[in-house]
Amino acid sequence: MKNILILGGGFGGLTAVSFFRTHIKSGKVSVTLIDKNNYSLFTPMLAEVVSGNVKPENIVFPLREICVKNGVRFIKDEVQNIDTIANKVTCENGEYPFDYLIVATGSRTNFRGNVSAMKNAFEFKNITDAIHIKYLIIDFLEKASTLTDPEEKKRLLSFSIIGGGITGVELASEMNDYIRAKIKKEYSTIMADEYDITIFEYSKTVLPAIDPSQAEKAQEILIKNGINVINGASVDEVGLDCITYKKDGQQYTKSSSVTVWTAGVEGQEYLKEMGGDTTPDSRLKITRSLNPQALDAPHVFVIGDSCAYEFKGKFLPPVAPLAMQQAVMAVKNIMRLINGKEPVDFTYLHFGYLVSLGKNNSVVNLFGIKMRGALAYYIWKGAYLFKIGMFKKQVAVFFDWVMSFCFGNESVLIIDQDNCTNCILQKNHKNDKENAAVECVACILCITYNTYMRCNDAHSKIAGRD
Repeated sequence: MKNILILGGGFGGLTAVSFFRTHIKSGKVSVTLIDKNNYSLFTPMLAEVVSGNVKPENIVFPLREICVKNGVRFIKDEVQNIDTIANKVTCENGEYPFDYLIVATGSRTNFRGNVSAMKNAFEFKNITDAIHIKYLIIDFLEKASTLTDPEEKKRLLSFSIIGGGITGVELASEMNDYIRAKIKKEYSTIMADEYDITIFEYSKTVLPAIDPSQAEKAQEILIKNGINVINGASVDEVGLDCITYKKDGQQYTKSSSVTVWTAGVEGQEYLKEMGGDTTPDSRLKITRSLNPQALDAPHVFVIGDSCAYEFKGKFLPPVAPLAMQQAVMAVKNIMRLINGKEPVDFTYLHFGYLVSLGKNNSVVNLFGIKMRGALAYYIWKGAYLFKIGMFKKQVAVFFDWVMSFCFGNESVLIIDQDNCTNCILQKNHKNDKENAAVECVACILCITYNTYMRCNDAHSKIAGRD
């Protein structure tokens, strides 16, 4: 029996788990999945957590439960090093040998060397990031509702998204829908022109990776909905309450109380230490059979955000459909090798893209058929509801949408942010080293969503950077 190790429980890792199921039952392989979390996040709906359209717990899947149902062993641990010669993976809590390895450890935020952004901008990669941003929006709405000076309100309610790709556009759209609905119904002292959401995008339009005609139309829709878009913008400095950027050779400064960085991702640090060829964003270049280039490791497969796969002369962007298709091929090739056959080459099938632009508006391209508007929006919802895969989560998300449609989204703030001075929610990076390490005992959110350890880690990072 061959020992197979899967690193990462995202789209690629879970797809591999499901396709190994029959081989596990036949007794040919034993499979272990390692992930630093005991849940998998359905990232396409992460922006909807910010707007309250879905509850956080309904877009996370229990990895241990999924693994048990598929006959897979699950280990909660964090990868530190991969040794393809000794055939072992070193994690925080131990070492794990393997006969075959699938690396599907996803990505991390790529700040592109901008130290100020690392320190002062919010990431948007996991469930706690979405919760943090939602709570900040609510907190600032509460504070702005008591102000009388329109300029003070606008400074407090200035939100910036750096990066106009799919993630940035969907986040800005959900934030805009939420704030617009709240000030119309509940925060009557705040006018529509007293809040500001701005997308900073280096390209000439948002969504540079999709069809240019649809990207242009998407930008028109965003602007019509009240979202500012600054194209050709290069962000130099991210402060606690402002952003400095260049456009057309001129430097500008804009107020920003909350800045979210969505301008790209990069591979995990330990991928570069494996010895293979990597791209500037730390992704491992792979062969057609999904093995690392420049490494004699036919038993190691790298998929998803961890890899750089060249297709028609360019590297494919790290998206979920690619990870899932590669996972299927990785399983197939591992079983071929076990059975003494040669691996086959991977071929990517591009289904298209789906991008939400807020309530009743999306741009969609499925198999070359382009759509936009309300129909596209419901296709977006239906497609992602289907992709969730776990029936009980599909039901939960569907009823979240029904409740949101019928009754709107709540603006409940269950923490006192002013007394939670060291929590990442406060974005207070000016604390001295001694205070920055103080435990966040007042943070109810940390207790409620089990993020206490993450806050402690954030505090340590803050202390180290100041």
